[in-house]
Amino acid sequence: MSLAFDKVILFGDSITQYAYNQDIGFCLGPAMQNIYTRKFDVIQRGFGGYNSDHAVLMVDKIIQQETTLTSKIKLMVVFFGTNDSVIPEATQHVPILRYKDNLRKIVSSAEQAGARVVIVGPGPYNHHQWIIGRNEERAAERTTLRAREYCDAAIEVAKELNVAVVPMWHLIMADLGWKEGDPVHGLAELPAENPLTSYLNDGLHYFGKAYLVEFENVIRAIKESYPELDPASVSEKLPTWDKLTSPDVLKSALE
Repeated sequence: MSLAFDKVILFGDSITQYAYNQDIGFCLGPAMQNIYTRKFDVIQRGFGGYNSDHAVLMVDKIIQQETTLTSKIKLMVVFFGTNDSVIPEATQHVPILRYKDNLRKIVSSAEQAGARVVIVGPGPYNHHQWIIGRNEERAAERTTLRAREYCDAAIEVAKELNVAVVPMWHLIMADLGWKEGDPVHGLAELPAENPLTSYLNDGLHYFGKAYLVEFENVIRAIKESYPELDPASVSEKLPTWDKLTSPDVLKSALE
């Protein structure tokens, strides 16, 4: 059917759930919808607080829900690991080996459904922002170094499975000018005033600046790894208005 739109699924935790909150400026969700307008439907499936253990339980149901006789999932942008990376004593924790195995299972489910996959690795964490309104014990459940480890694990799985990856820890840190060997912004023992405050609105979730980094690199990954899904290569649904020289043109296109 001419109006059966295939889909892009944004699948993740709260950072994906909040990716449509335009109070913070630029947002991933509307940007993805805009670039695929009249081409694919972009579906948000973000669940605050969830980790990759939860994702594995959900992925087949999500795929089943979004797959019909006339509409398929073309791409899944999978962004878990931020909650997995909390310390082992915290309830959201998933050990890194199981996190990697969970990513493998999610990719396998998506690929069996005919979808391409972009894995997004966790971004940095800023202790001094996150502790505001929280006790020290809760704030200490996370560190940016653990987030980096899980981001690196996501990179490893993506390379192993030959799927695209967007390593947000490295991309945000590079965007703010950090280089390997520099002090790592966001650690509790380093100054509270640091460049991460313009990327993270509470030390964990994203401001528009971070969503822009994610969006630009997701699109870059698509162009490089899945050129058939490059927005510039996907045809729009139905003729442009100037081609509608008679009602029959549209009627024919709708058949």
